Amino acid sequence: MPDPDPDPSKISSPPLSTKIAHLTAVDSSGAMLYRDAELPFNKDINLTREVLDDEERLPYKENTFDAALSSLSMHWINDLPSVLAQINHVLKPDSPFIAAMFGGDTLFELRTSLQLADQERRGGVSTHVSPLADVKDMGGLLQKAGFKMLTVDVDDIIVDFPDTFTLMRDLQSMGESNAVAQREPGPIQRDVLLATEGIYRALHGNEDRSLPATFRIIYMIGWKEGENQPKPLPRGSGQINLKDILGGGEFK
Repeated sequence: MPDPDPDPSKISSPPLSTKIAHLTAVDSSGAMLYRDAELPFNKDINLTREVLDDEERLPYKENTFDAALSSLSMHWINDLPSVLAQINHVLKPDSPFIAAMFGGDTLFELRTSLQLADQERRGGVSTHVSPLADVKDMGGLLQKAGFKMLTVDVDDIIVDFPDTFTLMRDLQSMGESNAVAQREPGPIQRDVLLATEGIYRALHGNEDRSLPATFRIIYMIGWKEGENQPKPLPRGSGQINLKDILGGGEFK
């Protein structure tokens, strides 16, 4: 595999990992945070693990980190605007925040099927899946938190399952069970689960009898403002006509 960050003055340059002076890993779960603490890579990097009592409160001083990364955990945050502002606060000027999170239409097949099954068997709808931020929301939230030079993208990953029960067991094993505070206590009723299976197959089932489950991942990059950061040119200062680049013609 080619070096992702080659030094043109040398035939080969050291891997990017050698440029990381110190890495701080944080999580509210000690078991998850230390699950790989005995693996060999721990000897090759200066790594500190810190268990946070509350993921919505970052106990770090202003201008502490050169970069902040979050991978598929921010959908558990209740107060996203506050956390994004805190991340901006602890970053050094002109440093990036890079994240991926579940959002938007994630598990829309399961959500719609559960709602229809609830309505059919119980005459009402209960909350079974936590609310998720939409890709359109994240750009605005990053901007309000003070980030500049934003990039937001989305990717749908579809995983096929043999039935809804296997899907729900996988979600439970992922630690993605329903955690809504106002949810109805206790497990989902058996008749609702059976109705969900039938509705899911009728509305979303594949020809091979498998059931698709969509996981929408929102990718985002935002930079904390800094003095040497590129700035957009003032409006109206452009010197190139887009019509000339596109080969002439009239825009209608």
